[in-house]
Amino acid sequence: MFKNYLKIAWRNIKRHKGYSFINIAGLAIGMAICILILLYVQYELSYDKFNEHKDRIFRIQRQWLNADGSLRGEFSSLAPSFVPLLEKEFPEMEHVVRILPGGTTVVNVDEKRFVEERFFLAEDDIFEVFTLPLIKGNSKTALKNPNTLVISESIAQKYFGDEDPIGKLMKVDQRNFYEVTGVMKDIPENSHVHFDFIGSFITLKGQFKYLQTNEDYFFGTRNLTDNVTYVYTRLAAGVDSDQVALRIPEFIDRHLGTRTDDSGNIIRASQSNNLFIRNVTDIHLQSHTPKELDVNSDIRYVTIFSLIAVFILIIACINFMNLSTARARQRAKEVGLRKVAGANRRLLTSQFIGESLLIALIALVLAVVFVVLLLPFFSAFSGCALSLGWLFNPIGILILLGVFLVTGLASGFYPAVYLSAFRPATILRGELTRGIRGARMRKVLVVFQFAVSIALIICVGIVFRQMRFLQNADIGYDRENIVMIPADSIVRQKWTTIKQELESSPHILHAAVSKRAPTGRLLDAPGFIAEVNGERLRNPFTMPHNRVGHDFFKTYGMKIIAGRDFSVEHPTDKTEAFIINETALRRLGWEKPEDALGAPMFTFAPNRRGRIIGVVADFNYESMHEEIRPILTYVRILSANTTAIRVAAGSLKEALDHAKGVWSRFNPEYPFRYDFLDDRIRGLYRNEQRMMQMFGYFSLLAIIIGCLGLFGLASFTTEQRTKEIGIRKVLGASLSNIIVLLSQEFTKWVLAANIIAWPIAYFAMNKWLDNFVYQVSIGWTVFVLAAILTFLIALLTVSYQSIRSALANPADSLRYE
Repeated sequence: MFKNYLKIAWRNIKRHKGYSFINIAGLAIGMAICILILLYVQYELSYDKFNEHKDRIFRIQRQWLNADGSLRGEFSSLAPSFVPLLEKEFPEMEHVVRILPGGTTVVNVDEKRFVEERFFLAEDDIFEVFTLPLIKGNSKTALKNPNTLVISESIAQKYFGDEDPIGKLMKVDQRNFYEVTGVMKDIPENSHVHFDFIGSFITLKGQFKYLQTNEDYFFGTRNLTDNVTYVYTRLAAGVDSDQVALRIPEFIDRHLGTRTDDSGNIIRASQSNNLFIRNVTDIHLQSHTPKELDVNSDIRYVTIFSLIAVFILIIACINFMNLSTARARQRAKEVGLRKVAGANRRLLTSQFIGESLLIALIALVLAVVFVVLLLPFFSAFSGCALSLGWLFNPIGILILLGVFLVTGLASGFYPAVYLSAFRPATILRGELTRGIRGARMRKVLVVFQFAVSIALIICVGIVFRQMRFLQNADIGYDRENIVMIPADSIVRQKWTTIKQELESSPHILHAAVSKRAPTGRLLDAPGFIAEVNGERLRNPFTMPHNRVGHDFFKTYGMKIIAGRDFSVEHPTDKTEAFIINETALRRLGWEKPEDALGAPMFTFAPNRRGRIIGVVADFNYESMHEEIRPILTYVRILSANTTAIRVAAGSLKEALDHAKGVWSRFNPEYPFRYDFLDDRIRGLYRNEQRMMQMFGYFSLLAIIIGCLGLFGLASFTTEQRTKEIGIRKVLGASLSNIIVLLSQEFTKWVLAANIIAWPIAYFAMNKWLDNFVYQVSIGWTVFVLAAILTFLIALLTVSYQSIRSALANPADSLRYE
């Protein structure tokens, strides 16, 4: 019987090649998209799960709370002095390890010199927390001593080739020599932190002092404010992290103390501070704090694309169901004869589901071919390090099997139940009456298909408008023609001379240094006291500080709206001058910019007393996800880490050649590296840009799949009405009459789909736009354009068959049986 069913199924596929192609192609495209998205989801969910103790590894983060307990701010890092206190008071923390990023680091070995971005210092028990297998060296002792270093396998090959690197010296930042004591396997790509170099944290002991005292900056117990280290812990087996979290407020109060407000109420430190412990496997998708060690993704996008995969597969299955039920009349006699011969409904249902599984299997093979061909492009496009290994590993095989079974059963179940329910007596008398109910179901399914496609089109349109707004909005400064160059200690020490040399070229208009460059995060807010209308205000709100060099505002094209800019002609500007932005002006209570000029201002860390000399117009320092914050700016060149050069229009090559020459004279040990401010701005919205592109491609493919089904349905409907068309032509119907007649039903379906899709898309995009403080209005144009586009697509799809039938010879049509 199975062989008979298989033979019948194969004959049906061969006999109806057009419908078979539509079914198989639609299912294959839908399956391929679904598989690619599921591989992407699998990759995103796999982050940091390679660690042996992944369920017991947590990062300890610093949080600040509002008076109502809501989150005011958060760092992914922590002050180093918390660690000895945590180790003492939380014995369930088996290992607590501090990690300090080295930032941009110059590494020398003999004649080889490279700029590295993945240099870290870490305590020796890092290997007890993370799974970092050593190929060479002993993990117990590799980082015990100062100036020892563990490098990755690829770094060992890069610097030493086939030589044994153990015992070799590597010069770091022209200062320290580190001895290589271990080589570890390369960190998997699906890690939230990537170590290429791990130097011993003990190297820092005694090198820095905290607040000009004898307290050690990294190893003392008083530095509970500078959140510069990343702290990870491995909890003991069986320990509940929630129970650990419950003890943290008491810990905070004990070490950060309490204070009394003006009314005599005692304010506990835990009311405004918290240490949050986050499982390492949640960091990539759920942590969005400043100072993340790598660019994280977002669980919302994983959810969105998972839903898209499901909907696209549903659309492909709908095509199969529609065509199968529409062609039910052609297989009615087969059903009747089988029932007369003794087949029951269960056997017939099994037969038709088996046919759909056969078609799904053929489609799966074709889908796998598509996936293999598209995977390199999809991997580069999505930013995920996907390869064929991800497709053919155990989870990938389960995904393939799951997609096959779900598709085959979902697409075949309804047609199987529908066809197996025919009554043999009715069929053999030629009185098939189930067409009306089947037609209604087909209409519902087609409407659902187009509703999904329309919703995706609308979402793409709104995301595109928001991205265009972000890229073209007035952000308060001129983003064009600005080159960004890292500034190290040598640049800071020689900046006055370097600036003169840079600006000696006619191709460079201005140059400036700063601690925080636009597009970065405003993280420095050590506190201030301002005198406003005779009243002293001590830290009335959080106001980040930016330390800059002269001509900072001029270089970026920011507008001073009151007072003046910093000037070398006023020597006291280096130590006493402050400039605030408009938001700070309003928050402090001044009505006009001129009212702030000359007002006394005092800052902590560094202790600086002076006056406000100017007010700068508001500008978007951070991305437009964030509102403009109050900013206090003052001159402090020794804190700078970024150089900005404004280049004359059309002179980029000449300006870069000149800047490179200046760097080679003043800082020859540091390779000349640069990027562009407008590239950094685009980088702020990389996730949204990727989301827009993926939405666009998936929407296009969803429409193609839907149109395949619509084309097949239109072909079948037209075929069924061939005699009617012939009679109408004989009675005088024109070509346009016939096209309108055959197209009007499909037009109604698309109209109904628009009515359903519009409110759903509006609600979804309204929620998405809430992620941006500055956003476009949704408007109505994108909905109208989506409706017009889908009408045109549907009309073009249906019109081909309509025109073909309308142009046919009526004599041939009337002979049709």
